[in-house]
Amino acid sequence: MKAKLACAATLLCWLAVGCSDDVGYTPIGAGGGNLGSGGSGINSGGSLATGGSGGSFAAAGSGGSGGGAPANPGATLFATNCVKCHGEAGMGTLLAPGIQHPIRDYFSWVVRNGRAVTTYAKPMEKWGTDKLSDADLTLIFDYLDTPPQPTTGAALFADYCANCHGADATGGVAEHNLLSEVAKINDMVRKGAHPGMYEERNEFMPAFTQQRLSDADLELIHDYVDSL
Repeated sequence: MKAKLACAATLLCWLAVGCSDDVGYTPIGAGGGNLGSGGSGINSGGSLATGGSGGSFAAAGSGGSGGGAPANPGATLFATNCVKCHGEAGMGTLLAPGIQHPIRDYFSWVVRNGRAVTTYAKPMEKWGTDKLSDADLTLIFDYLDTPPQPTTGAALFADYCANCHGADATGGVAEHNLLSEVAKINDMVRKGAHPGMYEERNEFMPAFTQQRLSDADLELIHDYVDSL
């Protein structure tokens, strides 16, 4: 009888503490990193809606008592306001273009003024400061600048040039066939054209500094276009 009572007491104790003393198990609701905590649960800051920008659920969540990095505020703002059209990490969808590594003065103008006519399925609506403050827009741009710089001519062209000049460099909305202007590419990229005329897509071109596109990057783009 004593053996049976001891066995029953052990079982009750095991159930009460959730095996934590025996096998290291932490019951749901205790500590960080479980569905009941402030850590890695699906409803935390690292949800699927962030487009994976925060890495794992635990890394993007608030951490709870188990620690973990805080959510990236730019990633959260992007997930709330932009991801539906521009896709995970700003890589683009059928509704809207890829917007990684934004040219900030031009992108700011587009956000504030919208694009009624585009080559995509959905026009770009206007986003005033009542919807998105300048500070929040800067955080989104900072987030969109976190992906690494492409390392091939094709990828650099897709990132920085294709939205205006077309995926095949034959014109696009800019209406400039780069295949016939290869010799001018380097000069045009550094100088830009018609500064401030953001609404004129067949006239305006931003000037790209070496901080944005290095000379080596520019040569890769030049050689890629020359190969088409």
